[in-house]
Order: sequence, then structure tokens, then C-alpha cells
Amino acid sequence: MRKRADGSWDAVDALALLLLVLLAIPSNRTIEPLGGAGVPAMLLALLFLPWWGWYAAQREARLFPAPAQPVRTAMVILLLCILASYAAGSLRALSDPESNGLNLGLLRAASFMGILAVAADGIPSRRRLIQLLRSCCLLCGMYATLGVVQFVTGQSFVEGISLPGLAVSDFGALQERGGFNRPSSTARNPLEYAYVLSMFFPIAVSLALHDRKQNALMRWFPVAAIATAAALSVSRSAIVGVAVATVVLVPFWTADVRRKAAVAALGLLGVVWIMVPGMMGTLLNLFGEHDPGVDSRTDSYTVVWSFWQLNPVFGRGFGTFLPAYRILDNQYLLTLVETGALGLAAFAGVAATAVVVAIKAGRRSTQPLFRSLGPGLAASVVAGAVLTGFFDALSFPQAAGVLFLVLGLCGAFWRLKDVDVEAGHG
Repeated sequence: MRKRADGSWDAVDALALLLLVLLAIPSNRTIEPLGGAGVPAMLLALLFLPWWGWYAAQREARLFPAPAQPVRTAMVILLLCILASYAAGSLRALSDPESNGLNLGLLRAASFMGILAVAADGIPSRRRLIQLLRSCCLLCGMYATLGVVQFVTGQSFVEGISLPGLAVSDFGALQERGGFNRPSSTARNPLEYAYVLSMFFPIAVSLALHDRKQNALMRWFPVAAIATAAALSVSRSAIVGVAVATVVLVPFWTADVRRKAAVAALGLLGVVWIMVPGMMGTLLNLFGEHDPGVDSRTDSYTVVWSFWQLNPVFGRGFGTFLPAYRILDNQYLLTLVETGALGLAAFAGVAATAVVVAIKAGRRSTQPLFRSLGPGLAASVVAGAVLTGFFDALSFPQAAGVLFLVLGLCGAFWRLKDVDVEAGHG
């Protein structure tokens, strides 16, 4: 998976292509004959798993050095729990939709594993890791910019795009809230849009502060675009996600950076208050008004309890709790029902492991960029973990793809903590 002298592709190029497919193609476009398995990014990710497996079989020390990769190990445990839930689901009578959901769930789990494994084990050097992170932040900056344009113009710009071989499902015009357009860029809905913005924001900030080999425009464009998009998203999730990421980052910043960040945040809010009359009041009302969505989530606890009691250890099968039964709007509750207590613990364990190794690896570095990237990656995972409780994140291609990509990047950051310590990273 290394970059060869002949210029052939390596894991970094493949992951960059995956993110491009994930964010550039509207999230709800699928290859219709394949149904739920026809998401282009998912099909690409499914190719990653045998690719990674072939390299794993080679036992190349340069790809799999000691000690073992903690994030990959945690992901393997999660995959085993999903397989156990698959077996548990297969042992009971299933309706046709549940059977399809069970099989689709296994394919989705394989795609998640493929993304994480290739990211964790395939990135050959710190230099290539930085190049991938730059590409990720630039793509997210463009993704965020489209959302800002949608907010300003009231036009979707992606609704009418026809892509050969891809069918459109459940896609409508822009949503509206509080009298403002509620953008979603190419995401399936504003929640998925907020999720992607929140996860890339702390990484973009970390690069902007310390990646001196890039010019100021390229460093700060993603930060400005994502922050502006979050402020104009008319979404609690975007505000919460960015706020959570910032809270995680603040203890690792110097006093000077904290002051400048506070000034920048107040400046952005001031611009929004002046340029978009009524927006600040709408944002404040989002956190003060009664939200039926919150009632729906809390009312789900009784439903979840009744289903979980039937299969408390292994669950009823990943992918079998269909939206027709109830939309839980909480991936943790859905994971508990579908994969049981073991699956939920394993899912949380992957995120917790990624946070710990990212911070530990960052502390071991003497270079400012890599010291800041540890907290940046950790903040990304924490923001994603918080927002995962706001909707069924693993059912949305962009949200799930970005989550497991960042988890894999934490694994790569850990694996490369002792590599190229003195080498350049530009």
C-alpha cells in the first residue's frame, strides 16, 4: 500500500478518492438494482477489505509493526460482535425486509472495516498522512461552501443533477426552519451535513495553526468555510458538534491561540448578526424552544427496553430494526437493540480507543504540527461520538464513511508515532 517509485496509487490516493466519491456524489444516489447496497462509496469501500486482507496475508513488517494496532483491534472486536448478532438474527424467524436488512448490515459492516483498516494500516508515512488530511479538509471546505451557497440562494443545485446509472431516492428541496433555508450540501439531510462539518472542523483548525508548509489561504479556507457553514446551518447539531470539538481542543492551545480563537468566534457571530438579521435569535431559540424530536427520542426508551430484553447480549441482528418499526434517532440505542450490550460496548470502545491513542501519540511528538494533530483527531472523534447520539448515523453513508475514516486516521497516527520523527512532512 506504499507509494511506488513508478507513481502508482497507494492507500492515501484510494482514501482521498473514497472521500471525493462520498462527498461529491449526493448521499442519496444509489445503483437502483442493488438497493441499499448500491451506494457508490460503500461499493468502493467493500473493495478495500480484500485489498487490505491481501496485504495482511503478506505479513510485511513495514505494514504491521509491533506493537499491535489498537484501533484496528477494537474494530475487529466490533466486527465479531456484529457477526455474532448476524448469527443471532439468523436463528430466529425473519420477515423478508428483516432478512434483507440483516444481509445489508453485514455488507455495511464490511465496508466500515475496509475503510478503517486501509486508513489505519495503509498510510506509509507521516508526510503522506499530512497530505491526506490536507485533501480531506479542502474537500470538506468545498462541501461546506456549497451549503453556504444553498443557504444564501435558496437553491439546492444538486437536486436536479442526473448521474448515469444512479437513481435518486427521498430527495427534496431545501428544508426550512425559522424562516431560513436549511442547507444540506450533498448530504441526505441537515443532520448528516452537520456531522461531516463537525468531524472535519478540529482537524482543519489543527492544520491551519501549525501546517506552515501550506500558504495561509489554503490553511484557513477550510476553517472559515466550515465555521461559516455551521453558523448558517440553522442546526443544533452543527453548533453542538463544533462547540464540543472546540472544548476538546482548548486545553491543548496556548493562551495566545485561545484569545485569537475567542476573537474570531465573536467576529463570526457579529458578522452573522449584522448580515443575516434574525439568525442569532433563531439559533438561540433552537436551544430554548420545545423540540418534538427530543420527545421522540425519550419516548423511544421504552421501545428500546422491550426489544433489548429479548436479545440482551448479541441483539436481534445488525440492520434488522427497520425504520418502519420506529426511527430511534439515536445510533447508540439502535446499536443496543441490533447488536446487544456487547455490540454497544464494542462500538463505544472503538471511539474511546481512537481518542486515547490519538492524544498519546500527539504527546510523544516533538513537532508542533503532530503535537496538535493528536488532539485534533481526538476532538473529531469526540464530536462525532456526541452527534452519533442525535440520529441513526451508521445508516447515512457520509456520516458513517467519515466516522470510520477518521477512526482509521487515528490508528495511522498511532502507528506512525515513531516514524519519520525528524523527517519533513510537507
